[in-house]
Amino acid sequence: MPRGSMARWKNLLGVATVGASLLATTSRLDAADDLRIYFIDVQGGAATLIVTPERESILIDTGWPGESDRDPRRIVQALGDAGCDRIDHLVITHWHMDHHGGVEGLAKRVEIGRFYDRGLPEDGTGGEFPDGPKPDDPLGIAYRKASQGKRTVLRPGDALPLKGEVSATVLAASGDLVPASAGARPNPLCDPEPPDHDPDPSDNARSIVLKFQYGEFDFLVCGDLTWNHEKRLVCPVDRVGPIDLFQVTHHGEEISNNPVLLETIAPTVAVMVNGPNKGGLPATVHRYKALKSLQAFYQLHRNAKTRDEDNGDPALIANVDPEGGRYIRVTVPRGGASYLVRLGADGPSRTFRSK
Repeated sequence: MPRGSMARWKNLLGVATVGASLLATTSRLDAADDLRIYFIDVQGGAATLIVTPERESILIDTGWPGESDRDPRRIVQALGDAGCDRIDHLVITHWHMDHHGGVEGLAKRVEIGRFYDRGLPEDGTGGEFPDGPKPDDPLGIAYRKASQGKRTVLRPGDALPLKGEVSATVLAASGDLVPASAGARPNPLCDPEPPDHDPDPSDNARSIVLKFQYGEFDFLVCGDLTWNHEKRLVCPVDRVGPIDLFQVTHHGEEISNNPVLLETIAPTVAVMVNGPNKGGLPATVHRYKALKSLQAFYQLHRNAKTRDEDNGDPALIANVDPEGGRYIRVTVPRGGASYLVRLGADGPSRTFRSK
């Protein structure tokens, strides 16, 4: 073979080898038996589906009621895409309708094995219930009916009873925190710290906070926890630790996403579960853009009320159409050393290393 032809052949072989390696990596990161997380578009509510390698399904919140059961239908679609036909564990972070409103429609469509919440007023636990669910509230009635005999009240320090290597630990619930680790040192980021806000009397401040761990990978979801309580998670000592993937708190509202929390947990990737007209406020978006640890800021929607510069990278926004319906999916291979974030079922993706 002529020398020039040999060189070209080696170059082509090298390209093919690299391409095959990348394809193998993508395939490995997208295997059916890996941990998967689906951030489902429920138009500014919240519904996050986690499917473990053992095919256990955990749903955190259920979106809004009404709209011809739009949100339950989208949840069931994501569940089917994940290869599951039931929800093993349903966690309701707090009692606002954009988080527990979809329960009735969901229970009509799919079996739900176990319900977890911060308590109901009649339980005699969970402190105050400023936003219900009251016994005569239709959404409260629907939740009580669907969950009857299958409820567990979560408290700080509890863990979801998951099989295999994935763990899910409650760091906060009903305004209470998990105890700090013995010998924990003061967090230097707490001094100086931004001032507290006025006390939040709503159920947001009582949200359940869950930390998922799978090998080297850590994922944190805080419901709609607000400013002062976010700071308490990491001040005066850090109860959370470094986080790889973070669900932007409270749909990207300004009264949440305390910079002390964000700088302490130092997420690599953040996903904002906002709607076209709910959440994703400019001050919050710019706070994440300035976060040194952050390599990617994903959004379910562009905020239609703000400027382009007040939103993240358009390439990392899942839904162009305000009607939406496209989820953001995260796939974590065994060991959790890396994870792949994809727009939709087959959209563009990026791979990140765990800390």
